[in-house]
Amino acid sequence: MHHDTSMATASSPSAAASPPTPGDVAWVAAITAAKATVIWLALDAFLNSSSPRYSGKAMRVRAFGYAGGMLLVPLAWRLRGRPEPYPRELDLAVTLPLLVDAGGNAVGIYQRAHVDDLVHFADGALLAGVVGAIATPRVKTSWEAALVAALAGIAAAGLWEIGEWVGLKLGAKGMNLSYDDTIADLAETAAGAFLGGLVTLLRHPSRLRQVPGRPSDPVVARS
Repeated sequence: MHHDTSMATASSPSAAASPPTPGDVAWVAAITAAKATVIWLALDAFLNSSSPRYSGKAMRVRAFGYAGGMLLVPLAWRLRGRPEPYPRELDLAVTLPLLVDAGGNAVGIYQRAHVDDLVHFADGALLAGVVGAIATPRVKTSWEAALVAALAGIAAAGLWEIGEWVGLKLGAKGMNLSYDDTIADLAETAAGAFLGGLVTLLRHPSRLRQVPGRPSDPVVARS
């Protein structure tokens, strides 16, 4: 007697789900903790925007910016059809600068110490470094990965300054924004982005001889 095994095959799982590794758990915990902290700080900023520690920071606008910034990577991943694996390094790299800015404003560190320049530089380097690490295995040469990394950091700097300009236009008072301040912030973040691009370029020294170009190009052929 013939037995139809198609139903049994369809009902059985194709492969047993493997349990998460300790590394997976650590990544989820780190991203969750960082985002939960940013959300808490955003709520504090929104509810206590009139506090002296938030003076001139357009914190209600920033609070929405913090929340929107944390959604960028998940939304982009969803719109791309949820390709595997989830870009957790990029997600954390986008979240950490938001955490630094929100936390620094919450404790009033920008009023007590002039660390704004260092924060802009560090944020650019961090974002570019992580983007470079993600891009390296996806492009042909380290030069291309370094370029992508630096451009990502510079683009983030531009978006941040546009956000501050929007806050100013929406009526935020005391932000003390000026042309010199904006250009300085852009330059500092761009410098950090170039450092992140340099780290990306030097991460794999053996690939430095591989340069972008047409296969017929003599330099490319020799590499």
